[in-house]
Amino acid sequence: MIKELITYPDERIKYISADVRKFDDELFELLENMHDTMEHHGLNALSAIQIAIPFSAIIIKEAQETFELINARIIVNEGVAEAEEKSAYFPSGFSATIKRYGKIKVVYENRHGELCHLDIEGEFSRRVQQQIDFLFGGTLLDKLNKEGRTEAEKQLSDEGFVAGEACPVVFVRDYFKRGAKYLLVFVTLTFILPLFVSSQLRELVYTLDKYAIIGVVLLMIIYFIYGQYEGKKYKQCTSCQIGNIIGTVAILAFQLLITSLGVFYWVAP
Repeated sequence: MIKELITYPDERIKYISADVRKFDDELFELLENMHDTMEHHGLNALSAIQIAIPFSAIIIKEAQETFELINARIIVNEGVAEAEEKSAYFPSGFSATIKRYGKIKVVYENRHGELCHLDIEGEFSRRVQQQIDFLFGGTLLDKLNKEGRTEAEKQLSDEGFVAGEACPVVFVRDYFKRGAKYLLVFVTLTFILPLFVSSQLRELVYTLDKYAIIGVVLLMIIYFIYGQYEGKKYKQCTSCQIGNIIGTVAILAFQLLITSLGVFYWVAP
């Protein structure tokens, strides 16, 4: 089954992948999904975390062979070399000059749990190291020094991957949510007034509370509608997933219900 790749700036790429302990049908299904996803996207390497599965599994192609590296570790390294690298996690136009070991020995398990090893060098070694970085929550940006990372992030920003389609620092919908919460707090604070005010003033407070409740409902509706828009615009942001937006509305609705009961059974004259 073809799975969706997670891409920059999705924070799930930073999850640490857990070692595989059971070499069973669940693992076999994951590997087949990774094969299908690689084929669909025309990739020559893929880590499970790139399809949002935090398991220590890598599939990589070299010449006519395909390797499945489970629980891969580098145990020997030799030399250092620099080269331009790209990654399916980043936009196709982005690359960075990365230092890697020239030669490595990798130990890993195959899909049946059998211990294996590879002695590799050159471009194949570089691709394996990049995939192992993913297992430990690392990307190309993490291999750069401070100046290089700043320049790379600026490049991503200039190309519109931060300022445009990526996750903004503040979502517009949050202003509507904040307004709804402020109104709920205001209504809640009025609960103490019936103990101290006259019946005439209590009537005024009750009227204001009713208008505030209507305001909360309107703000919730606007939040939900605008949240749908932002969810489509910023698809890669986990906070923009429709389920999260619905969950926020559900919490606000519950708070509104409790507050409304207080208004109609306590504040009402």
